[in-house]
Amino acid sequence: MTTQGSDVPAGGRRGRRGRAGRTLAGAVAALTVLGTLLTGCSSAPGELGVAWDTPEDPKAEEANRGAWLSGDTLVHSRFDAVRGFDARTGKRNWEYVPPGRSAICHAAVDTGNSVLVLARDGDGTPGSAKNNGCVDVVAIDTEDGRELWHTALPALDSWSGRLQSFTVSAGAGLAVLLRGDDLAAVDTRTGKTRWKAALPKGCVPGTTAVAERQVAALLACGGTEHFLGDKVPSDAELFAAAFAPATGALLWSAPLGNRTTVPWDARAEFVSADPLVVAASSSGDSDSGAYFSFGAAGRPNPPIDFSGSYGEIRREDRLTVAADDSRLYALTFHRLKNSRGNPTRLAAFDLATGEPVWGGTVEDDRLDGEAGYRILPHDGEITVLTSRRESPLFGDVTYLHGLRVLDAATGEQREARDFPEEDESVDTLFTHGDRLIGARYESYGYRSKPFTAYERR
Repeated sequence: MTTQGSDVPAGGRRGRRGRAGRTLAGAVAALTVLGTLLTGCSSAPGELGVAWDTPEDPKAEEANRGAWLSGDTLVHSRFDAVRGFDARTGKRNWEYVPPGRSAICHAAVDTGNSVLVLARDGDGTPGSAKNNGCVDVVAIDTEDGRELWHTALPALDSWSGRLQSFTVSAGAGLAVLLRGDDLAAVDTRTGKTRWKAALPKGCVPGTTAVAERQVAALLACGGTEHFLGDKVPSDAELFAAAFAPATGALLWSAPLGNRTTVPWDARAEFVSADPLVVAASSSGDSDSGAYFSFGAAGRPNPPIDFSGSYGEIRREDRLTVAADDSRLYALTFHRLKNSRGNPTRLAAFDLATGEPVWGGTVEDDRLDGEAGYRILPHDGEITVLTSRRESPLFGDVTYLHGLRVLDAATGEQREARDFPEEDESVDTLFTHGDRLIGARYESYGYRSKPFTAYERR
C-alpha cells in the first residue's frame, strides 16, 4: 500500500495548550510509515526520550503541505518553501523556495527515487484562495533540493471542483499528471513521458494515487444531461479505475457506488491506492456515505458505511482511517446520553465483507481511555497516535500525547508509550534506525518544531 502523509487528517485532537485540531487537506497523499516497535505492554506506558529536535519554525502556519522520510532525508513542505533535514542529526541540509511570489499548492513524494513533486501557482495567492492556477509542476531531488525538471499543465476548468482537486500524484518512479482531459505519467527523475492512460470512453479523469502495482484514479463517467458549457453531464457518476504502472493500460473501471449511484461531484478522496479504497459522501457535502473498496480485477467489495452499530466516523475523522491488504482501521465516535464525554473507539473492518472484525463498541476500549487521532499500519501491526486531557484541581488543563501499538489481526495491545509532557503533538511518525521521528505539519497557528527524534527508554 502507498500512503501519502499530507493527505490524512489528524482529526479532533487538541494540542497541549488547548488548540483545536483540524482536518488535513488532501492526498494522498503518499507517505510510507515504517517501523518495527517493541512487543510487550506494561501497565504504565514508558516515556520516549528526545534524541534531537529541529528548531521551531517561525513561519509555521496552517498552509503546510506535509512531511516525508526519503532515505536519510526528512522533507518538510510549507506553502512557501520546502526544506530537507538529515534524519540522523536533525540538521537542515537544504531549502527550496519557489520563484517570485509563487506558492506551493500540493506536494507528492516518490520516496523510492528520492523525488518530491510540487504543484505551484504563479502569483503567490494563499492555497485556500487559489482559482485553478496551480498548474506549474516541479520535481525536487530530496537529497539536495535541486530542481530536476519543470512542466506546465493546462489550466483547470472552473467546473472541475472536487473531481480535479489536485493535478499530480507520485510514487514507484512515476509522476502522474492531469493534463486537461488526459492522464499522463512521466519519470520522476527525468520528467520524460512514460505513457498516456487509456481512459474508458465517456469518462473525464480526476485525482489519482500511485502504488507499485497500480495507478488508481477517480473518473466522472456517463450521463446525458449537459448544461451549457459543462464538460461533465450533471447526472454523471463517480467511477474508480486502475491502470498498469508500466504502460498506462486500463486494468479495470467500476462505478464507485456499486448498486447505488455516487454523483461525480460528491466529496471523494483516496484512503489507499492498493488496495483501492475511497471515502465518498453519498452526495455533495452530505454527512452520509461510505468507504468503497475493490478486490481483484475491480470486483467491488461491500461498502463500509460512515455510521453503524460500531458508531460514527465523523467527517473530520474520515481520512484518519488506514488500510492494509485486507482490512480498514477506523476511529469511531459514540454519542452517549447523560454522559460527560463521548468516547472514540478503534475498530477494524474486513474489506472483503464490510463487517467489523474487532473493536468499535463503547465497552471495547483498545487505547486505555485515550483518544486516537492517527492510525499507521505496517507489517501486521498498527500504531495509533493518541491524546488525553488532564484537568488538575489547580492549574491549567493540559493535553498529553502517546502511542499504542496493536496486533492488526486481533487488536491486542503490544506496546504503550508516552511522548515527553512538554512536547507538542506529532502528526505522523517515521522509523529511522532505532529511532522514531515525529513530524509536525499542522501548526494550529503556533511555532512548531517540524521534526523530533525519539528514543525508547
